[in-house]
Amino acid sequence: MRAAEAEAVAAMVHALARDIGTGVVPKLTGERLAAAQDLIDTIVAEEQGRLLGACLGLMTYSTWRGARGLYVVDLFVMPEARGRNIGARLLRHMGRRFAARGAQFIKLEVDETNGAAERFYARLGFAKKTEDRLHILEHDQFTSFISSGGET
Repeated sequence: MRAAEAEAVAAMVHALARDIGTGVVPKLTGERLAAAQDLIDTIVAEEQGRLLGACLGLMTYSTWRGARGLYVVDLFVMPEARGRNIGARLLRHMGRRFAARGAQFIKLEVDETNGAAERFYARLGFAKKTEDRLHILEHDQFTSFISSGGET
């Protein structure tokens, strides 16, 4: 991703949220994405200067696997560009980039309402892990948690 594309990538993340109908409005902006480039790797697919899709990922580590992995934060393809294998190509390209840095697996989450994504990842060979459950402390709860309980 070039710096000038950050705002368009942020708009894709907003479109993803609208497409799956979660009612959540992402707080990502182009400025925030650019500021997080030390944490997140973003690649884009484009055709004649028009962005068709984006994949955002970061390095993770699994103690259970004893290995580095790619965590896909978001993958989005513009509706008019779907069905052209762009999502799979973005994911493979990101996978190769992270494999060069030692990644041995890919991990991602799919919103339970996003059946199309479930089918897409299943076609690519991803296994759904139903035994895992996501737990999150959002900002206010996180702040409260870290400020309570004294020192260790």
